[in-house]
Order: sequence, then structure tokens, then C-alpha cells
Amino acid sequence: MLTTTLFNGLLGASIVLAAPVFRRVTIDQAATAEAQQRDDTATRAFTAAEIKTSDGQCLSIDPESGDFRQNLIPVQIKACDGSPNQQWDVITAGKHNDQPGNALIVSSLTNGCLNFDPRRNAGNQVILFSCGGRADGGGQVTDSQLFPFDGSAGPLPLVPKNSRNAVCLTVNGNALDQSACNPDAAGQNQLFTIGAGGQASPPPAASAPPAASAPPVASAPPEAAPTTVESVSTSPTTAGSAAQATGTAVLDQAATAEAQQRDDTATRAFTASEIKTSDGQCLSVDPLAGDFRQNLIPVEIKACDGSSNQQWDVITAGKHNDQPGNALIVSTLVNGCLNFDPRRAPGNQVILFSCGGRADGDGKVTDSQLFPFDGSAGPLPLVPKNSQNGVCLTPKGNALDQEACNADAPAQNQLFTIGQGGQVSPPPATSAPTEVATTASASATPVQSPSVIVAAPRPTGTAVLNPEAVAEAQQRDDTATRAFSNVQVKSADGQCLSVDPLAGDFRQNLIPVTVGACDGSPNQKFDVITKGKHNNIDGTALIVSSLGQTTDSQLFPFPAGTTGSIPLTPVNSKNSQCLVNKNGNLDATQCDGANPSADQLFSFVA
Repeated sequence: MLTTTLFNGLLGASIVLAAPVFRRVTIDQAATAEAQQRDDTATRAFTAAEIKTSDGQCLSIDPESGDFRQNLIPVQIKACDGSPNQQWDVITAGKHNDQPGNALIVSSLTNGCLNFDPRRNAGNQVILFSCGGRADGGGQVTDSQLFPFDGSAGPLPLVPKNSRNAVCLTVNGNALDQSACNPDAAGQNQLFTIGAGGQASPPPAASAPPAASAPPVASAPPEAAPTTVESVSTSPTTAGSAAQATGTAVLDQAATAEAQQRDDTATRAFTASEIKTSDGQCLSVDPLAGDFRQNLIPVEIKACDGSSNQQWDVITAGKHNDQPGNALIVSTLVNGCLNFDPRRAPGNQVILFSCGGRADGDGKVTDSQLFPFDGSAGPLPLVPKNSQNGVCLTPKGNALDQEACNADAPAQNQLFTIGQGGQVSPPPATSAPTEVATTASASATPVQSPSVIVAAPRPTGTAVLNPEAVAEAQQRDDTATRAFSNVQVKSADGQCLSVDPLAGDFRQNLIPVTVGACDGSPNQKFDVITKGKHNNIDGTALIVSSLGQTTDSQLFPFPAGTTGSIPLTPVNSKNSQCLVNKNGNLDATQCDGANPSADQLFSFVA
């Protein structure tokens, strides 16, 4: 039986990893860039195509539902929506496919390969994994990712080569699973069609990225901004899908992650907002239209489409703006700053560039990216500070350009409006969330991810994780009945239980639980499980750990229908110990579980 101290650690581990189906993880951008490399030498039969089930739904992925480098991502079955999450490449030859007559099925969004691993738990054997089969991206070719393929769009079964022709990928509820089959007589739920109308991919683009030239540097570099949950090219604050990129740049993911860092300390007047021209069109970017690290991207004028390519943050203070009364205009998608560089060729002087003005992301503040701003949504001119009030950004055809102007009396085509109806940024996520009264369901129900993604705070622990050991130790119980999913647990004084995922051991056990100000981050989210693989005792709940089997050191009395404040009294304490906030740490203290004191009560809030 585990001690209370160990219990607290296991509880912490559960909070980090036992999340809803659409769980959010903190992506390590450098590790992901190494693990999920796009093969630009590959031959693609289809590019960015949908893969549809026999009933017309689409294979879909959530890039933040796997591990820290976007491995172990499950594949969902969802209504087709045209988003990048539902786009796939079919590769018939390349670095990770040297087998004629076979194909890799690769997510166009994450570059991970569809993978069948019969060693994993039933129901979790079909996943995305680094192409080549090694978690760090160092693999070559593996038959767990190869599927016989004759070049047609289907309908066709997806039969993993390592199954020796005995397994078909199969629609199982809302998930892509596997089942035994005869591939020559596959069932209806084992047939798939590739591409809208079966369109094959165009020939691969062979052009090289343009050379970079950095705008002026104003001062010394700041400390690097923390890596956030957003991936390099899909970081909108809201859930708008990205439009299809038409540029030809071959990105260096590690260099891009370094150059285009989001400033999570910044003050934003607007977040993920459109910026409209006077005739109602939107400023838009193509993340592949610049160089290898997403600098030098031109800004286009396009019909508004609601995509993340047309979303912008307006930053009034932060690492790259220490000038009151001025703002940075930052692409929410790539994190690059709108920049005016008069040294460049005419027609190419208004671009996105790494905030701070250095190509590698090490810049601090530069007046080529600052624009006078009074806090209003406009209409207002965009006047670069380095133009000394003599230049306004101006639409010219389909591009955002510049021309001389009187900033106090700009022309109509030099005026812009920020935001749909002038909506300002929402307040920070530290405000108290709404309490929920969710009743236990007879089966586990996926919880939709929030429309606004809150980044996890940067870990301060020093643990060096073993990803394979973590994946094995911290498995989510998808069969469980959850009374609450993805909720905060608040102490009597309104603070939240919180964990640092790097504060434990190499597999995320032994993590202490702290008590601190609520911030809405994934570090402060819990599931409450009333029935499942690790809870077979009625009237109790897990605050979840996936380590081991059922143990009463992880069970808490939890009457059916509970929605209010309750004590957390471990069953193995026989009602004599209550969890309590002790100087910012979750600890245990002697108590009467039937009559707890106010500071021993906790509530569950969404």
C-alpha cells in the first residue's frame, strides 16, 4: 500500500496525463521538429487529401493529443470539415518507403505516419508515429507503417504490412481501430476512399527557399520566450482552420521554432482578430511563402475566410514592445511581426519577420515593427515608427505595400479596422471558471476541447523524461466513466491544485501537487473517474493515476451526483486523513472525514 506522500505524487502524475480524449500537451518544439520531419524527396500519389470512411466521414487528428513530440496521436473519425487536421499525403516512395507497391499514409499537418502496433493495448493500436518507427525521428523503414497500395483512390482497405494480410484498419465508433479481416472481402467499415473526387497530387515543388535578409536590429536579444502548446505553423488562439498553403518554402522546423516564438508574457489588445481593409477584405499570410524559418513572408489582401491565416494579435507591451502608445501587429498563425524594411526592393518592403528584428529570433525591440496605436479598433492607419510618420501601409492589388502619406489625414485605402465588430481580447484565463454539475455517464464521453487553447506554464522541474516509459506508465483509461472531465479542483480559498510535469521522475511519477492561483492551464485540470480499469469500487472516485491496478490509496469517497464542495479523504486512511493546502502544497492532515473543516473542502469546476 502506498504512503500518503507517494499517493500525492501519483495523483500529480495522473493530472498531467489522464486528460480528456482531446487532451492538451506541452509540445517540445525542438524534439517535435526532429521527430516529425517532412520528406520533401518523396513521391506522393495524393497530397493534403481527405481519407473518407464508407459513410462519408473523415480520418482526423488532434496534434496535441499525443506526447510531447507529437507521437502516439490517435486517429479519430469525424464529420469532414476541410481542416488541416483531416489532410493526408499518400507516399509511394521516399526516405521511409523503399517497398514498391506499398504506401505510407502521412498526416499533412504533423508529418507523422499512420502506424499499427499490435503490442499496444486493444483500442489504442492505430496511432500516428514518427515515420520510420523511431520516436526521435531516426528511423528508416518499418512495415508497421506500410500499406499495400495500387495507386487508386479506392474504396480500398488499409492493411498494415506487419499484420501479414490478416488485419484491416476499421472504423470503431469515433476512432480508427483495427480488426481481423479478409482484405479481399473487406467489410463496409473497413473500406476507405482517398481525396475529394479522387484527385491525385500535383508534381512536387522543387524550388528552394529564398535567402534571408534581416531588418535592422535595435538592441541586445532578450531571454528566449517559453515554448507553448502551439505547433510551429498552427498556433491560432482560436480554433480557425488554416487555409491550404500554396508557397513552396521547405521549412526547417527547429529554426522556425527558434525564430518565431510566441510571447506569452505580452499584453494583447486584440487576439486572433481579422484586420480588414476599407473595402472589407482581410490581411492574410501563407506560412510557406517566406524562407526556411518563416521570415520574409509577404502579406496578401484576400477575401475574408475566417482561417487562421487571417488572424492577428495586437501587442501593446511585451518582450518586443517597450514603447507605450505603440503596438506590434503579429500573425497569430506564425508568430511573426508585421515589418517595414525600406532597404528592400519596392513592392517587397512590407513583410512578416521574427519579432525583435533578428532572423534567428534573438532580437529585442525594433521600430520597424512598431505602429502608433491608441487602443481603438479603427478605422486607423498603420504607420511604421521607423518611417518617422511619413509612410502608411497601403493595399496595392492583392498585396499589402506602403506609400508616402500624411498620417493625420490618410487616404481611404490606408485605413484598417481590427477585429470582427471591433472585439477586443478576452480577459486572461485567471478569472474564475463556471462551476459545472456533470453527472456520471454510463460510458466515457469525449469532452470537446475549448475554443480558446490555454498554454501550459513552462515547466520549472528538472526531470529528464523517458518518453517510452512515460507512455507506458501513464496510460489513459478510455473505457472509464468520468463524473468530471478536464476540470479544476479548487481549495476553499479559491486556489487550484496544480502540477509541474517535470517535477517528478523519468516517467512522470512522484510529482508533488501544489496549490496556486488558478490560471486555466492544463496543469490544473483533473478527471474524476467513478468506474474503470483502476476503480472497481462503487461510491468512490479516482483523481486519476494510470500506474498499477486498483489501490485504495487512490480512491476517494464520492457519492453519486456530487457537484458541490467535498473533502478528499483517501479510502486507505479510513476517514481519518483529509487532503489540505499547506503553504502552497497539497498535503494530508488528520481530520474527521464526516465533519471536515472549511480548509479541507474542494470543488470541481470546468
